[in-house]
Amino acid sequence: MADGPQPTNTLRGCIVVVFLFAVVAIVGAGIAGMFFMRGGEPATPGAPTTGGDRPPEPAPAGSALAAIRARGSLIVGMDTGEPPWSGTPPMFFLGADGAYDGFDSRVAREVAAAAKIEDVKIVHAKYSGLEELLLDPAGKVDVIISGYTPTDTAGIAWSVPYLDYGLALIVPAGSKVKTTADLFGKRIGIFDDDAAAEDVQRLAKGYTELVRMEDGYWDALVNGRFDAFLYDYPYASAELRQWVTQNPSRKGSVRIAQYNLTDSHYAVGMRAQATDLLEATNAALTRWMDSPAYGEAIRDYLKGGDPVEVTDRNARVVIVKAGDTLSLIAQREMGDMNRWPELWEKNRARFPNPHLIDVGDKVELP
Repeated sequence: MADGPQPTNTLRGCIVVVFLFAVVAIVGAGIAGMFFMRGGEPATPGAPTTGGDRPPEPAPAGSALAAIRARGSLIVGMDTGEPPWSGTPPMFFLGADGAYDGFDSRVAREVAAAAKIEDVKIVHAKYSGLEELLLDPAGKVDVIISGYTPTDTAGIAWSVPYLDYGLALIVPAGSKVKTTADLFGKRIGIFDDDAAAEDVQRLAKGYTELVRMEDGYWDALVNGRFDAFLYDYPYASAELRQWVTQNPSRKGSVRIAQYNLTDSHYAVGMRAQATDLLEATNAALTRWMDSPAYGEAIRDYLKGGDPVEVTDRNARVVIVKAGDTLSLIAQREMGDMNRWPELWEKNRARFPNPHLIDVGDKVELP
């Protein structure tokens, strides 16, 4: 045993008591730290706050449709125009009675009816903010239907296409531009959309400037801000009619030089976990597009674009008669109604949509 004074019993007791107090303090601090990390202030600066501020947990996959039916309404995110509710014809506008109207509104009604949802409610957002609105953790909308071309944004599922369309080339009436091949060295305007910008890079070579706008582009075109505007046909046709109505002196100042420069389509977007809503939406759209009502809706909402004149003097053409469709023309002129896609491919740069060929129009034969 070492030399020197030995600790007394009283001293040993004091050491034990101090040790126990230290253990209790350490354990208590750990418990307090866990509490603050879970529900109180962050334990360290910059740590994320959870607990009361935690966003709601995403709904289990496949449970969206039941929740929407219980609510009784399908809530749709849509660009309703600037200012809001002024309209984005032909896809959305307010009817004379103040009710929702337009092709996209018709899509929303078809989806709601087929899914046994009683009502449709629309929430406005600018086109560029629709995906953010859809993905908001608060679940502000169920779907976005606004002439939206599908993207690869994480967390969004897209329906089957409900409308095929292509970009149209619109130029001042006196322009020498006839096709996108004439845009070399020219300035091009587009609607402010990434998909359209990518399309222009493929379609036009050697252009000098790409101007992206969300409003005021028709005035910019005729005032020389750019030499041509590439835009979705459904919007181009309706907006040009509206623009001329508001500005009568502009009548005849622009023309559509080409249709269907791209093979694009619109689809309905929803949150990826809404698998049952996606299934119901796809079934509703497929059933509608297979019915005569679909062609009627296209003619009701999307007509208005004049066909581009035939420029090839050697082209074989037929004049459209009352009751004609591309299928009937293919049967009569080519011996097989199933060859109508060949007719459409030959004429797709001249007409906006296969449902929009009218009496008196000239259709080129392959």
